[in-house]
Amino acid sequence: MFENFFVNGRFKDEILLAFCGLLSLCAGFINGFIGTGGGVIILLTLKKLHKDDEKAAYASVAAVVLPMAVISAAVYCISKPDIISDALPYLPFALIGGALGAYLLSRVKVRAVSLLFSSLAVFSGAAALLR
Repeated sequence: MFENFFVNGRFKDEILLAFCGLLSLCAGFINGFIGTGGGVIILLTLKKLHKDDEKAAYASVAAVVLPMAVISAAVYCISKPDIISDALPYLPFALIGGALGAYLLSRVKVRAVSLLFSSLAVFSGAAALLR
């Protein structure tokens, strides 16, 4: 989609690139500010770009969220070094779960992935509001 922008500078692609950049900036800010949620913004953006392949959008989110999370974690660890010891017991299991989820993404129907994502988003929002 963006190759046309880089080849012949079409105005429509220029606006799309700027809009995606703005949403990515918002996603990074949200992720850094509250530690989560940036991936949701990225996912909604990528689902619009990958209309014909939603699984590509879900897979791309992982590629975007990883560096965003690493940078956020580094900033948090610099400001509060004891965060590392708090997170360490969860890290191996999270890595195994991430690898398993990425492996299963290619084997599960996109409708099931979308339903799971939506359910988790609603559950997380409700849990946050009820605290």
